[in-house]
Amino acid sequence: MDAPKKIQTRVEVALDYITSQIASGSLKAGDKLPNEKDLADQLGISRTPIREAMKSLSIAGLIDIRHGHGSYVRESQSAPALPLAMFQLYLQDSTPEMLMELRDIFDRNCNELAALRRTDEDLAKMRECIDRLKALTAEPDGSLDEMLKADLDFHRAVYEATGNKLIVVIADFVLTMVAPWVRKSLDVSGRRRAVDLHEQMYQAILNRQVGADNRSSVDANMKHFLSSIEGTKKLS
Repeated sequence: MDAPKKIQTRVEVALDYITSQIASGSLKAGDKLPNEKDLADQLGISRTPIREAMKSLSIAGLIDIRHGHGSYVRESQSAPALPLAMFQLYLQDSTPEMLMELRDIFDRNCNELAALRRTDEDLAKMRECIDRLKALTAEPDGSLDEMLKADLDFHRAVYEATGNKLIVVIADFVLTMVAPWVRKSLDVSGRRRAVDLHEQMYQAILNRQVGADNRSSVDANMKHFLSSIEGTKKLS
């Protein structure tokens, strides 16, 4: 985790500026954004990254681009939805390593909370997911998509076991963003290893382990995930 900070691209510079203007209230719902030329001059970059940033903001639902009339902050954008849309925007532009670090933060803490608060019903859900994943790995032509679903369902069961609805929503949001890389992890590094790693996490929660004992199971899962990402890069 000691890698140097990523230098911002010109598109990211534009995104940071525009989203900060919206978040601070300098640009309110219904306001027209400065034109591409004015923004480019103000930020000291060309119009191309400004245009790309605008497209990304439009896809994220933060602005409306009205051809021939300019770009406007969406009037339907409610205050609570704004940070989530901005969060989604940055997640979509993140590297697998950045997503892994974010997921690591959630999983470390969620696993400990789940160990403290889990019910028999929570444990049954986790057990079913692992058994389903194990059965799929035993099939010569087991569906990778079904394996991915079983994998993700396990983590969602862990989030639910925390008993915190905010954690469930946000952690699941992060999990959804990282899902394509989880799929590649299953494909590249072997499915049986995934079963063992999930079993370790389950046992830590079952035995109500906290601290280092609990986090070691998460660390093993994250190291496997990161090595799978590296393996995917070498194959590409």
